Amino acid sequence: MQGNDPIHSERHWFVVYTNPRAEKKLSRLFKKYKIEHYLPLVSKKQKWSDRIKTVELPCFQSYIFVKILFWQERVNVLQLPGAHHFVFEKGKPAIVDETILFGLQEGLTNHSESFEIRQEEALQKGKFVKVISGPLVGKVLEIEKRKNKVTVILRFPMLNQVATYEVNIEEIDWEEIQK
Repeated sequence: MQGNDPIHSERHWFVVYTNPRAEKKLSRLFKKYKIEHYLPLVSKKQKWSDRIKTVELPCFQSYIFVKILFWQERVNVLQLPGAHHFVFEKGKPAIVDETILFGLQEGLTNHSESFEIRQEEALQKGKFVKVISGPLVGKVLEIEKRKNKVTVILRFPMLNQVATYEVNIEEIDWEEIQK
């Protein structure tokens, strides 16, 4: 029953649930076996009794993103130690839009000071815009505008979480679209 469903013929980004605290180990294994993946990391200061150290922690605990042909390559992913299962939505593997991952990478790289992960229900819907200048040119994003700041909203409904970060209103131009 494969038909012309794009999930059978194209590579997409999927979400893999990992064993607890196994994200970095699994990322190294994906790299070793040449499986395209993305593990978003955020720098945090951790305090111990004798020192303070900056460590890189996964944005989404126990989750990592892989770009594969799902039905052909899923076993290659799941047989690696640390991979637990794929995240499904409504009985189908949850596909993550590449634009969302690109926006996430942009936020972590260039706007880390305002970057934040929250539960999804804590944030109202914003408006959808197509960016016409700036680092995210051509991307369709959800934003919320406040004074001279724009908050970019990246939704991960399959994880029940959102990532947000602020950009200066002068950094990007956009046109509003209906979605």
